[in-house]
Amino acid sequence: MSSPTRSTVSAASGGAVSATEDIADSIDALYRKDEVMAELKSEVMEVLLREVRSLDDDSWMFATPRSRINLVSSPVLTYPSNTYGKLGQASKKTRNF
Repeated sequence: MSSPTRSTVSAASGGAVSATEDIADSIDALYRKDEVMAELKSEVMEVLLREVRSLDDDSWMFATPRSRINLVSSPVLTYPSNTYGKLGQASKKTRNF
């Protein structure tokens, strides 16, 4: 039978090994977590790059404006004031009210 002193020492040393193993396991878990996060980041970046390439390929569909209102108000399409008579519109001087 072992003495109480010896059993206490063996239990304490066993606990120290367990604490050391717990710290090592914790550090290993952190490294694994970092590796998994790096892998997930690379997968997400790969998917995002594929999506960007797909959008770049389809960008020709969205190159023109959806609304043509900018063409109506552009200065190129405005007529000088003297061309209204040429277009068949009566001038204000010839109207009879």
